[in-house]
Amino acid sequence: SNEFHSFPEDYVEEILEGVVYWERLRSQAGLDLRGIIRRRILVPFVLIPRHVDRHHGETEALSLRTLLRQAQEAFVYGVPFAALALMRSILEKTLSKHYGASDGNLHTRIESCTNLPVPKAELHRLRQLANDVLHHNREQVQLPKEDDLVVHLNLLRKLIEEAPEKTVR
Repeated sequence: SNEFHSFPEDYVEEILEGVVYWERLRSQAGLDLRGIIRRRILVPFVLIPRHVDRHHGETEALSLRTLLRQAQEAFVYGVPFAALALMRSILEKTLSKHYGASDGNLHTRIESCTNLPVPKAELHRLRQLANDVLHHNREQVQLPKEDDLVVHLNLLRKLIEEAPEKTVR
């Protein structure tokens, strides 16, 4: 076509072929680039304090940093149930290692913590939402809203960044 007259013919063919592949990615694979970029902007930056990082091996497959990065990536790429499951794991690990949570289920662990920088009710909201997904509670589970996931990511950010230097019981 006229708009490509200054480009070599094989280059024009590659461009048009690229457009076809791009459209296929969008329509058949459901790639939502705008959504990915929007969600990436919404992800909070988490500054993990040294005293927190020290308790979690960086190379460990289930390190806090790895779990957090994967939860954020799951959110960014539009996989909210995976993001929730990972957020629940981060919550459990953070409460146990940094807030002196007792043994038992996550409800018991949340209740056993003192001096939390976030309301327990918010932690229970995250716990319940993740449990509904993980335990296949079909009556309760709904696709979480993007805003709610951002709230939960920020909740974890605050919990991690404000973890006490000494574990308190």
